Amino acid sequence: APLATKRRDGDGIVVVDLHAEALLDSMAGMQPIDILNYQLKKFRETLAAHADRKGQKIVFIHGKGEGVLRHAIINDLHYRYKQYVYQDASFREYGYGATQVTIK
Repeated sequence: APLATKRRDGDGIVVVDLHAEALLDSMAGMQPIDILNYQLKKFRETLAAHADRKGQKIVFIHGKGEGVLRHAIINDLHYRYKQYVYQDASFREYGYGATQVTIK
């Protein structure tokens, strides 16, 4: 699958596009729950990869949609990653449907 992580110059924010189309070569045969689980796996892998970088900001682009992925991410942040700070990412830069997490 294409690597959807890209670094931004200057401010050093890591941007990860969690849209299924960005993560998967093909969604053939996948149920919505399979796709959601894959997206969450990518979310968790990204946080794990940056866990030792205090102050690192990571923007996860999840899109508006029905909010299923956003809800799952917020749930994860509440229960699995309580120590991290999160907020809606800059609307001007990312539009709707992005959450910024700061590693603490």
